Amino acid sequence: MSMSSRCLRALVLVLPLLVVACDGDSDGGPTPSDNAPVVREIQPSGGPVSGHTLINVYGSGFKEGAKLYFGEQEALRVVVVNTHRIYGYTPSAISGVVNVRVVNPDSAHGTLVGGFTFEGAPPANIDMAEVLSGNVDAVSNGQPVATTVRGAVTVAGITRGTGQGGGTRAQVGFAPADAELLNPDSYTWEEATYEGDSGSREADIYQGTVLLQPAIGGKRREWVVTMRFSIDNGATWVMADGDGSANGVSEDMLRRVFISRPRVDYCKLGPDNNRGPLNVFYRPGDTALIKVAGQVYAAGVTQGGGAGSGLVAQLGYGPADSDPSSDSGWTWINATYKTDHGNNDEWEAALPNPGTVGTWRIAYRFSISENTWRFCDVDGVNDSDEGELTFSLTKLGTLTVGDEAPKPAVTWCKIGLDQTPPEVINYTTTQTSGLKTVYAQVNLPGVTDREGAGPGLAGQLGWGPVGEDPRTSSRWNWSAQLTFDQDNFEVNDQWKGTLPNPAINGEYRYAVRFNHDGGPIRVCDGNGVNDSGQDFEMDQLGTLNVTGQPVIPRVIGYCKLGPDGSNTPQSLAYTTGDAASHVIIASVNVAGLTDTTTGEVADIVGQLGWGPAGEAPATSDEWDWTTTAQFKDDFWDNDEYEATLPNPGVVGSYRFAYRFQVNGGEFLYCDADGNSSGPDGFAEALTGSLAVSAKDPDPEPTDSYCRLESVSGMTVGSGDIVTVVGRVHIPGVTAGEGPGANVQVQVGVGAADANASTQADAFTWKAAEYTGEADGEADTDEFSTTVTPAYTGDRAVSLRYTTNGTTWTYCDKDGSNVGGYTLGQQHALTVSNHTGIGYCNLQWPFEIAVGAEGDPRIVYGQLHVDGVTPGSGQGAGVVAELGYGPASSDPGISGWTWEPATYHSDAGNNDQYSVSLPEGVSAGTSYAYRYSLNGGPFCYGDRNDRGGSGNTGNGFQGGDLGTVIP
Repeated sequence: MSMSSRCLRALVLVLPLLVVACDGDSDGGPTPSDNAPVVREIQPSGGPVSGHTLINVYGSGFKEGAKLYFGEQEALRVVVVNTHRIYGYTPSAISGVVNVRVVNPDSAHGTLVGGFTFEGAPPANIDMAEVLSGNVDAVSNGQPVATTVRGAVTVAGITRGTGQGGGTRAQVGFAPADAELLNPDSYTWEEATYEGDSGSREADIYQGTVLLQPAIGGKRREWVVTMRFSIDNGATWVMADGDGSANGVSEDMLRRVFISRPRVDYCKLGPDNNRGPLNVFYRPGDTALIKVAGQVYAAGVTQGGGAGSGLVAQLGYGPADSDPSSDSGWTWINATYKTDHGNNDEWEAALPNPGTVGTWRIAYRFSISENTWRFCDVDGVNDSDEGELTFSLTKLGTLTVGDEAPKPAVTWCKIGLDQTPPEVINYTTTQTSGLKTVYAQVNLPGVTDREGAGPGLAGQLGWGPVGEDPRTSSRWNWSAQLTFDQDNFEVNDQWKGTLPNPAINGEYRYAVRFNHDGGPIRVCDGNGVNDSGQDFEMDQLGTLNVTGQPVIPRVIGYCKLGPDGSNTPQSLAYTTGDAASHVIIASVNVAGLTDTTTGEVADIVGQLGWGPAGEAPATSDEWDWTTTAQFKDDFWDNDEYEATLPNPGVVGSYRFAYRFQVNGGEFLYCDADGNSSGPDGFAEALTGSLAVSAKDPDPEPTDSYCRLESVSGMTVGSGDIVTVVGRVHIPGVTAGEGPGANVQVQVGVGAADANASTQADAFTWKAAEYTGEADGEADTDEFSTTVTPAYTGDRAVSLRYTTNGTTWTYCDKDGSNVGGYTLGQQHALTVSNHTGIGYCNLQWPFEIAVGAEGDPRIVYGQLHVDGVTPGSGQGAGVVAELGYGPASSDPGISGWTWEPATYHSDAGNNDQYSVSLPEGVSAGTSYAYRYSLNGGPFCYGDRNDRGGSGNTGNGFQGGDLGTVIP
């Protein structure tokens, strides 16, 4: 067939080896269009027969969707970059030179004859082989343990990109830990399967599952697991370890699986949550047997419903002075499963009656599949070498066989309120009133752990001479009976009684004592007495001092009008229609009372008076002294009082002052610089002044002002809701209904010692909303918002407003128009630990790099709530969120972004949640978790390694958050 003139002309214009599509092409394909592609150059021009070589094809006329062929085989992953360039990956082939052909979707094609050479098979070149799995601890009753091993392989030109790299094989292997671990022949190999691409898409990930046998008759067995990879169909292999094959394979970096036989981790004698004595009584002929319970926990065995697999439980009794773990004189009977208690199983058995009079000890023991026995006492046993969870012969149960049941002693008791030492009590010899109430705590399982007074309990309050032992001395007086006061901590009873007055001067001691149903008497001291670690101590008794009748103070030593540190009298004003609002402070000193008594002294009377200017307050009948002051606080040796100055309601000039008396003595009048020498030290000119003017029928301040009106609390828990109300008055702006134009109001919470007006960055600010016109305050707008402070400690609340978005006016409790903004007029707020959720945290990690991808961005958090998180699966009603924001801002107020987290797994009695920190979060950003239960306040959780948060510990601290690092 002759070539057309069109083709001849084309051949003249291109290289001799370039063949273009012409009518009657020898490949027999369809007739191409006139715009056939032209193939000019291939880079590189050769590659291995195994394929997967990246090839760039240059020419012209390439159309979207074009195909690329090497000989008769189509290239892989072809991409048309533009009309002049195509790239793709070579297929596998046999050695030799092939034509390279580009075929457009319209069948037009161009060929470069002999454009590519396939070369012989290349040597294996695995750049990296790595085991991704970690070491594993497993428990087995004897069944094989299925262990999944994951590994990653990197081969240049093969594994890069999406999808499985061609020609790659992977196997998972296992071998005993005592084998020759660097010898592949020591392993049993099984094929692994492709799982997916790595996060960077540079490597392919494979996985395989192997069944590993536990030890036969032993306690623990160790296996080594690994993976190996081949790209030449198994002719050669590269073995992997935990840090990758690039630095060689070492035994230390191989991954291990430790298979242990299950064991009993914890057990106790008696029912759950009862660590008191276990006493059983039989008469010799009794046939009705008493069932005794026991608790057991074994990791991986007792969790979940029903009896733990393989558990064996036995109840035993033996000689009173014997050890059940070694004495053959013990009798053991099998117990049966009863119920679940959280992660524990409860078992029970009927305790046999020996039938002969005597005393025996009682114990439980547990094992798994007749493995080693763990013996149990009443307060529980684990692996501890010290503390209450060690096994103790003194804490076994007691079985008594006789004619009358023994009467147990009170388990524990103490003088005083819970966790409080006894009060030092002082009486005078003739004192008959004001005698002190003494409190006591008592515990007896089965008696005090029910509602109300424990039946059968009796208690007395006694006193005696110093050095006389209340347990034995006849010189102690026990005539005062104790009466039930209240339940305490569900398991204790609190009792109380009035301590009598011996009426003879001297130093005494006082104590309490209890017995039950006429049983043994237990005498109690101030830090508690029981049968174990809390012995009776004479130096822990209460102290009673009786002295002669003291001189009753009747003279005020010193008093002062106004706050400490200012000798300038206050100058105040009311209009005739104003409500009384000016709170006036005064201080008073009485030697032997205000300097020795904490809190209010009942014998002191303070009065705030007012009268016409020019009238002497000590003699004029026109002064009004009907306003009684209230105790405010202790101030060094003085007491502070406060009262609201009445509004006389009549236009005029008035003065105001304080006066005090003690025990009905003479009043001492107080001025602004203080009075300590009687009436001659009082100056009328240093009393306060009050001007009362006529009420303006339409009062509107001509100046702008704002005020922090109210804050709903002074002490709150972390995450609790605090409502803040503020008021703003701007003439001509806040007048009328609706919010004033362009008025923006914010509420701030910050450090207690920071002044918001000068240190605004030390506060976190949140916008407040207009709520209406201020009640009783003309042309004033009221704003409100709620905040939920997260950071614990002493905090302060402030308010501010702006009309232009840049210049702020700061508002304190007495208003911006009263003395300006002052630190002392910020609202003091104490944020205590979260009051609901028991424990919450940021579990891990504590630092995340800005550019981290995949798993390194996953953040974990945990919480614990009694009755919710223990047990299998997610606790009901929990919402968990990961937040991030500026380190300087309070995450409970504003400025933070929150991402919902999902339940991940159980972590002991905690629930663990996880979520990825979003990409793009800048360096220096802080992050933390927060949790809510059934819609309640959030518990903000900080770093686990620094104690976490919740209703115990050191609270939620700003320095304990996670950080995004460069």
